[in-house]
Amino acid sequence: MSKVLITGNEAAALGAKLARIEVLAYYPITPAFPAMERLSKYIEDGELNCRFIRVESDHSALAAVLGGTLAGARCYTLTNSQGLLLMTEVVYHVAGLRQPIVMGVVNRALSAPHSRFPEHGDVVSQAGSGWIQLFCENNQDILDNTIQAFRIAEQLRTPVMVNYEGYLQSHTLEEVSVPEQEKVDAFLPLKRQPALDLTNPKGVNTVTGPEFYPTYKYKQNEAMLEALKLVPEVAEAYNKQFGANSCGLLEAYKMEDAEHALVAMGSIVGTARRYVDEFRKQGKKIGLLKLKVWRPFPVEALRKHLQNVRFITVLDKNIVYGVGGALAADLKAAFYGTNDMVINGVILGLGGGKCGLEQLDQAVKLTESDETEKNRSAWIAL
Repeated sequence: MSKVLITGNEAAALGAKLARIEVLAYYPITPAFPAMERLSKYIEDGELNCRFIRVESDHSALAAVLGGTLAGARCYTLTNSQGLLLMTEVVYHVAGLRQPIVMGVVNRALSAPHSRFPEHGDVVSQAGSGWIQLFCENNQDILDNTIQAFRIAEQLRTPVMVNYEGYLQSHTLEEVSVPEQEKVDAFLPLKRQPALDLTNPKGVNTVTGPEFYPTYKYKQNEAMLEALKLVPEVAEAYNKQFGANSCGLLEAYKMEDAEHALVAMGSIVGTARRYVDEFRKQGKKIGLLKLKVWRPFPVEALRKHLQNVRFITVLDKNIVYGVGGALAADLKAAFYGTNDMVINGVILGLGGGKCGLEQLDQAVKLTESDETEKNRSAWIAL
């Protein structure tokens, strides 16, 4: 492996290039656009043999790569925020048609009010769409998860979103280890699975009656659940091939004797890791669970690591109105009726709001306080 200093957007583009994508379509949207520019440059410079389709909207971008993947090509696009919402109709089509598209989502807050800053509200809106969702702590994760996503998607015939945050990751430089192209080719051979044949035209997404529809959806859900086994296997194979340190469904950090666990996904994991280190020095038994996979939700893996803790603080950079944070809601459902642990969901960092060590300390103290209403969502740093 070689090491380079690149932004998160450059890491996403490099991952797609190493995966040898064949069809790329996108519509310029902030803060994903620099990744799109880098991919365009790879194509222009002859470093990537890929058909680039210029489109008039994010909706059209996903529709274009859907056409490409139906023809058997390896396809990729990027978007975020309002662009992802505009895509929603096609997002569900892609999943329902079982097409292995990989999409980078550069997480950005939703309107209104208008924001250009990071949070996870955009992808949370697509929680039930049928896409596998991977989250990235840093730029190394962005590169590694992008390459792995293609293998996962193509083996399960289920699309994958690779989520990383605007500006905090998309525009920030970090050192990233880059695998050799030949080894990526061996890890990710191209296996064409065309659904369409020009010599034998067929209909796609025809009207389906109730005698077939439930069975189809059952099988679609079974493929999602299969990701709970496949993602760790792909990560293990990736680490063996490249000497990397990519986690599977999640990563446990200093959880062996933890009495209090932080649970988080995305860039805030790095801050939480530092928080754990600082308070471990003071003798506090606190640990961290980093979620790489949010959809499908890894219930059994979470239960395994959290069964002996007294307190759980869930860090959510999103809000489901009237419910709380999406990750906290999932975790509370997973542990409902199992034990007497305290699960406190905290909402922070919305639209680029503060989510540093001070805010994490406030969140931890709220969870452990006898005065805090238990198992409800608290807002931090308003």
